[in-house]
Amino acid sequence: MSRVYEALQRSQGDQPSASPLGSDQPEEVAVGATGAALATAEATDTNWLNVSADRVLHPVPAPEQRLVAISEPEGTGAEMFRVLATRLAHMQNKRRLQKLLVTSSVVDEGKSVVAVNLALTLARRPDTRVLLVEADLRRPTAGALLSTSALTGISEWSEGKLPLENSLYQIRDLPMWFLAAGHPLDHPLPLLESDRFAKMLDAIASSFDWILLDATPMLPMADSTSLARLCDGVLVVVREGVTRRKILNKAIASIEKSKLVGVVFNQASMLNIDYKHYYGGSNSSGKSKKELKKEAKKAQKEANQVKAASA
Repeated sequence: MSRVYEALQRSQGDQPSASPLGSDQPEEVAVGATGAALATAEATDTNWLNVSADRVLHPVPAPEQRLVAISEPEGTGAEMFRVLATRLAHMQNKRRLQKLLVTSSVVDEGKSVVAVNLALTLARRPDTRVLLVEADLRRPTAGALLSTSALTGISEWSEGKLPLENSLYQIRDLPMWFLAAGHPLDHPLPLLESDRFAKMLDAIASSFDWILLDATPMLPMADSTSLARLCDGVLVVVREGVTRRKILNKAIASIEKSKLVGVVFNQASMLNIDYKHYYGGSNSSGKSKKELKKEAKKAQKEANQVKAASA
């Protein structure tokens, strides 16, 4: 933290006594200054990412949480997220795509499940550092997928109760960090639209290859529309059998066309193909290689429902 602290001192000019922890200053001033410190610190200084042991998360998901990137890494669902991560990485090579907003048209479409699985999958790519931001401050759910304990975060930071660098958690054994929402807010829009929040997001961006923001649904709240202006792209989650086309069209119409990078079909109907058996393993299904090849081809066609088409 030394370089961050020194950068803070430089940014404060004639106020050398100010501290990022705000021991002698009003908490609002101290917390706001932390973002300035991170923004002016050297991009190569990542010491502030070394979290303490009590802020390392050890997710052990229950089956109903559907974190297939952890619970079923060799399954079809995990493979679909690898497909999506690969397509997004290819897009990133062609255009600026670092901050990615993950949202949906309405509630209960599985946006948080998709955001967490995608973040975990991206973090397993070589030399890739990922930050997942729980930006749904009204009904945060991503944190519950990664920890059984309540996590402090953005809400406490915004209230001056917590420095930004102490709001980060790291996923065990992965170059993936998590900025939790903290306690729910009834009216988060003023915070999300504030310069302070925008500067905070910019300040931490240089330390990561990907920043995923798990945001509120687009309808009827305005939170996602506000957050989209801070992001390079928007990924919309659609749940088969839940999302109504009229509502989806209305939600997508509210997104700037150049920022819509794709649509993810969550819980789409598809065959349960055992890729491990097809690609070189034993065939316990009793089906011929020709049958397996035909099913794999059909599964790949279904997989193409996971879209990340460039704008």
